[in-house]
Parts: sequence; C-alpha cells; structure tokens
Amino acid sequence: MNSAFDSVAKEYDATFTLTKIGKTQREIVWTYLNKILSGKEGLRILELNCGTGEDAIWFAKKGHTVLATDISDKMLEVTEKKAIKNKLNNKIKTNKIDLTKIDEFISNDTFDLVFSNFGGINCIPFKDLYNLPAFLSKLINPSGRLIMVIMPTFCIWEMFYFTLKFNFKKAFRRSSTKKVKVKINDEEMLIDYYPPYLVRKIFRKEFAQVALRPVGFFIPPSYLDKFFSSKHKTFNLMRKFESVIADWGTLSNYSDHFLIDFVKK
Repeated sequence: MNSAFDSVAKEYDATFTLTKIGKTQREIVWTYLNKILSGKEGLRILELNCGTGEDAIWFAKKGHTVLATDISDKMLEVTEKKAIKNKLNNKIKTNKIDLTKIDEFISNDTFDLVFSNFGGINCIPFKDLYNLPAFLSKLINPSGRLIMVIMPTFCIWEMFYFTLKFNFKKAFRRSSTKKVKVKINDEEMLIDYYPPYLVRKIFRKEFAQVALRPVGFFIPPSYLDKFFSSKHKTFNLMRKFESVIADWGTLSNYSDHFLIDFVKK
C-alpha cells in the first residue's frame, strides 16, 4: 500500500486536489468543519491518511495544531513541503502510520479532533477496522470529535456511468462482498467499502453519532472531472443541488463519499 500511494504522491494534487470535482467535494467537507470549529481556537488535531496535506494546511491556517499521518513516505514529504511553503511547519508535524497496525502508534498527546478525509478509512481491511474505535478513544479528549469521510457500498454516479459503458463489474463493485482491487498507476491495492450503518455499529461503543452527510450525491466522482470541467453551468447547478441536500443523511448511502461525525462518549 505504501508504494502504491508513493507512486501517485507527486501528481495527486493535479489529478484530484486541484480539479473542479476535487475542490468542490473538499469544500463540502470544509463547510461542515467550519460550522463545528467556529469559535474554537488552538485545537490539537490528529489527521489519518493525510495525503498531500491539503486539509492539514487548512486546519493550521485556522490556528490549530496538526499531527498529519499517512502510510506513504512520499505523501508525507509533500505535506512537509507545503507546510514549509506556507510557513506553517510550526503548526504541522508528520508521522508515518499504518492504520492496519494502529496499535503500534505511540503518542504522549491527546487530541480534540481525529479526522480522516476521502476514503482513507476504506484502506483499512474490515477485520482491522474493529480495532480502531477503542484505540482512537484513548487518544481523543473527553467530548472530542471523530470525523471521517468514507466511500459507501453504493454510488449512484458510479453505477450509472459504468452501466452506460457496459462495464457491469465496475458499476456494482462497491457492493461486492469481496475486497475490491483498485489500480493506482501500476500498483494494485485492495480496499473495502463501508455503509454508514456499519460504521456507526462498529464505533457505537466508544462514540455517539452527531451527524451524517452525503459528499458527492450530485457532485460526481473525480474520474469524471475531464467531462465536467467545461460544463460550467451544469456543474454549478449540481453544486447548488448538493448544497440543498447537505443535511439529508439518507443520501449518504448512495453518494461518492459520506461524512460521519462522532463525539466521544
């Protein structure tokens, strides 16, 4: 898994972060985070699967301190360079973590928020996901939050798009009971898709759900960015529709991603 993400670290921002769809989906997440972080200063944040550090930079610019973690050395290098470029290296520290071996992570600090964006949790095998709640609970301060953006087991856009291309295997790949092979450059990795109800069930002993939101019900998956990049009016209309259904938790089951917000019990 490390080498797979290492191979895309340099071009990840160009192929997702800075694309029309990538920026829009991230704005949906940031809009929600803005609401819950409003009025709060100097929080300690642990980010899981930080990627190229786009969210870590955003948190740090708001005055929070971030421990940005990832399994990929190359992703962490990009994050560190961004922190230096933005003069935020005093606010952002990095650490390599393999979430399948989360018990090996040792921290003397506790955190006000643990955050994972855009499918980082999907990289954790089903059997290992059960180990995560109890471990994270020890790291999170009383009444602290755990917010994750995860890919569910069904995506209307994906089903529709690949059905039109007569690629039925990809159209329904998320609902497979087996691990799904995803190709990243020349590397293959296995991921699991998780429905909201299952995530809630796995985490409910240590955490209570605060909110559930769709991320990408009207906004399509990033692999359709090339198609929509020139369709400005259509895309703006989809963006408006997305904002209308922002609180419709049921649609999280059918979106590209869903945001689930927990508070520590």
